[in-house]
Amino acid sequence: MWNIRLLGCLDIRFESNPPLSLPSRKAEALLVVLARQPGKKYSREMLAALLWPESQQSNARSSLRQTLKHLRQSLTMPNQEAIAVGDDSLAIDPALFEVDVVRFEELSERGTRSSLEKAVDLYQGDFLAGVIDPTEPFAEWVMFERMQLRERIVVVLEKLLHGDLSDGRTAHSIQRVVGLLALDPLDERMHRLLMRLYLEQDRRSAALEQYRLCCAVLQQKLGVRPEPQTEALYRQILQRNQHSPQETQPQTAQDAILSRPAVAVLPFANLSGDPNQTYLSDGISEDIITLLAGWRRFPLIASSSSLTYRDGSKDIRHIADELGAGYVVTGSVRQAGKRARINARLIESQSGYVHWTKRYDLNFSDILEAQEDIAERIAAAIEPALEHAELGRIATIRTDDVSAWDYFLRGASILHRYTLESNAQALKSFQQAIELDHGYSDAYTGLALSYLRNLLIKSPSSSGKDDKCDHDKQLALAFEAARKAVALDPNSSDAHLQVGTAYVWVEDLGAAISETELAVELNPSNAHARMALGNRLDLIGRNAEGIEQMKHSLELNPRYLNRWNYMGYLSRAYIDSRQCDEALSWAKKALRLRPDQPEAHFRVAVCLAHLGQPLEAQTALAECERLCPGFVTMKASWKPYSDTDRNENYFAGLRRLSLCD
Repeated sequence: MWNIRLLGCLDIRFESNPPLSLPSRKAEALLVVLARQPGKKYSREMLAALLWPESQQSNARSSLRQTLKHLRQSLTMPNQEAIAVGDDSLAIDPALFEVDVVRFEELSERGTRSSLEKAVDLYQGDFLAGVIDPTEPFAEWVMFERMQLRERIVVVLEKLLHGDLSDGRTAHSIQRVVGLLALDPLDERMHRLLMRLYLEQDRRSAALEQYRLCCAVLQQKLGVRPEPQTEALYRQILQRNQHSPQETQPQTAQDAILSRPAVAVLPFANLSGDPNQTYLSDGISEDIITLLAGWRRFPLIASSSSLTYRDGSKDIRHIADELGAGYVVTGSVRQAGKRARINARLIESQSGYVHWTKRYDLNFSDILEAQEDIAERIAAAIEPALEHAELGRIATIRTDDVSAWDYFLRGASILHRYTLESNAQALKSFQQAIELDHGYSDAYTGLALSYLRNLLIKSPSSSGKDDKCDHDKQLALAFEAARKAVALDPNSSDAHLQVGTAYVWVEDLGAAISETELAVELNPSNAHARMALGNRLDLIGRNAEGIEQMKHSLELNPRYLNRWNYMGYLSRAYIDSRQCDEALSWAKKALRLRPDQPEAHFRVAVCLAHLGQPLEAQTALAECERLCPGFVTMKASWKPYSDTDRNENYFAGLRRLSLCD
């Protein structure tokens, strides 16, 4: 039996033998990917693209063959093959490998106190902590897995903590809080809770020392002082006014402020046995979200948040809590040749009651009709007052060509990669969809987004004539595609959003806001449209309205990986409205999500300077320069607003403290 440890340092050994040293870093990386889910078949195409993303496909496949050969030689076993090699897939035999990550997930899923404690013992560090160079090609995949597992251990520790606090086990509670602080030393709630727990044990000096540790880590990492609640507790301890723990419920759920329960459509499980079909199951989930959005009768969690739960490792109630959803839609897709089976069900998250469930066995060509039926039945179950006539009236305009739809899904599934190569592939897929259906509005919307994304990725830094011509051509094509999408479907929220974004590129904010307001009106649950609208309203000085829209966007999209940047927009808006304490709060939240981003540290520095904290601001700027030398000088010329006075106000704090030219 092979034993692989991925939590903490990488350790590979056969039974009780010494650790195995693999012949190359690529061999290690290949084994790590396969070992993450033993038994799962990974396509060669996916593995080659993941580990050799800069190489041509043929070269990447050749490199994969060589690496696989060396890996199989290293894992040689008598009369057994450790790696199952198919025509176009690879997998490791789960009967021959014991992987700590898999065991950790199994224990955390059981949920009993005993299994949760064993899961904590097994978590010896973050996924491949200190092993993977962040510049390595598959570092992004490692970081995503690391984040998912870190979230899981936090949930495990919180569950144990809640039980310990309820049972009055103070010593155990302290152990849990210490573990949580090791994962997130910037969580002041946990620092305060630990101070109170020490007071319960009459350990006043330990409580005071914890306060000093809290101050030190905040100063070192963020360059800020503790929150007022922490300072107040410290003063109470100095006065020997001891209190029992009050913060016994660490908040992990998103507090929905909307009056009606939100609906989250989770990614449908791909049961086809082919990882390359994941785009199809994800696409069905996203299509159902789009169809449900047409009724505008209940909020919908954005797909960029709900799709983060693709691995199915968390129970429905926990997912609903994290997303702030009252209802959850789950399902599965299995495609075999020209036939398809779709299972769907609607679950009330708190009670677990299944309101509706149905299985569809159909020809693949009928899959679009099945999606519409699923959306209609879900809407009718949540809103019984909806009449069938109304449901039919507001249905969106979509394609009837399943092949065109398939091309659209392929394009949409790779747009998020933010590279010129993936953008070119997406653009080609959208064009192929349009060739099959010239009236396909969504495909034109995807086409417009591809052209606009090119402007972001390849915005010319020089004033060369060729660069300028290419920029203008991309923008013209984006306008053409977005306007065509609107002409084909005037009720498409995403189409109007892309028209609005194109107007931003020509600095026509009035037209941009008009289009974006219409996008939000057509789909109030379009989180990206709300964030765009909020940002654009702030740019023209309508701060209060902009802030409201941006906060609403974050509520609808609580798990979006790029939300740290959205929080930065919100921080900037609060600075412009002279609410610097609130600006700092959001800037710190963004920094906690992405401490590796110089932009996040810069935003914190701007807020601290406005609040008259020069040393802390200087510390944050120094971290900017450490992460990206020259960043502060480059940023000093940034002009987010068209109004000179508002730009001056943004940098006024830094300049007043002589921290910025």
